[in-house]
Amino acid sequence: MGFSKRFHLQQNIDALRIVFKLEKEKRQATVGERLLMMQYSGFGGLKFVLNPFENEIDINNWRKTEHDLFPITQELHQLLKENSEDDKQYRRYVDSMKSSVLTAFYTPPEVIDAISSALRDSGLHIDKFLEPSAGIGSFIQSFSESQKANVTAYEKDLLTGKILKQLYPESNVRVSGFEEIPEREQNSYDVVASNIPFGDTSVFDLSYSRSKDNAKIQAARSIHNYFFLKGADMLREGGL
Repeated sequence: MGFSKRFHLQQNIDALRIVFKLEKEKRQATVGERLLMMQYSGFGGLKFVLNPFENEIDINNWRKTEHDLFPITQELHQLLKENSEDDKQYRRYVDSMKSSVLTAFYTPPEVIDAISSALRDSGLHIDKFLEPSAGIGSFIQSFSESQKANVTAYEKDLLTGKILKQLYPESNVRVSGFEEIPEREQNSYDVVASNIPFGDTSVFDLSYSRSKDNAKIQAARSIHNYFFLKGADMLREGGL
């Protein structure tokens, strides 16, 4: 079965509707709600959600092959507007989606489970686990279940971060960029594991761009190199 844009967007809308409801009611998710939120897949491959949609004539600016996605895109934006305090917050949600449409592709849980199982079978004890680009938390779930690790996770996308915090309230979820991790946490994690973003996007981290280490200066110019090197900075001696 091919990638269905409509199907994935509908799952995202359903998950976000639950998150906004949980926030308003100030409660944790039920088992059923949690299962629905776990179907959230981000906005990678759904670039059309950024197309103009305000008026019916805006559909003329869309690809004909995506005309059927116009109503569900309107539904998404209506949901975001209804759950924004003001237009500024709504724009932040949209900008966050814009940043994620090219990079938000999540790792299949089977792959992650194989990694965590291999580490468990090797006898490696994991007390502190860091996930620098968490998505909806597949690495968190796998390592929490197999290792009972204390998890710290970063997710920069605002909407995905909301999902993540509701799915893993017991974890230390930080809805911000990995570049904001405190310097005091260097050399402290047992394992750093993630499906990091790839691309030529530079990262604003003064500790790297102004470093005397040329490797760090170069790493800050491409996001995947930055995540590799920054992640290594966070590992304790002998960490993985």
